[in-house]
Amino acid sequence: MILFEREILSELMVGHTHYIDVGGRKQASVYYPSDTEVHVKRPDSKIVSGSLAIKDVGYDVIWHNGINDNYNLAEHLGAFVYLDGNGKSAGTITKIVSGNPEYF
Repeated sequence: MILFEREILSELMVGHTHYIDVGGRKQASVYYPSDTEVHVKRPDSKIVSGSLAIKDVGYDVIWHNGINDNYNLAEHLGAFVYLDGNGKSAGTITKIVSGNPEYF
């Protein structure tokens, strides 16, 4: 597994929307309008937003509901995957689209 560092994270995230297979035939979408902001449309269609801080490896999110999380993006077996703070898979990216097609 190859963990992505700050420069690659910035290129993959900022200004893009990620579509993520979270299992059970469910999808989430994540939009990163800047290197300090994130919006997620969860599988239940609820939208949550937070403050983003990209680190040397991985990134932190302070969600507007007060919960703090940390994540990483990695390449694993030819796919890009989200990893939670414990290093467990939180979903597989199925596509990355420039801009905000979900209109968060």
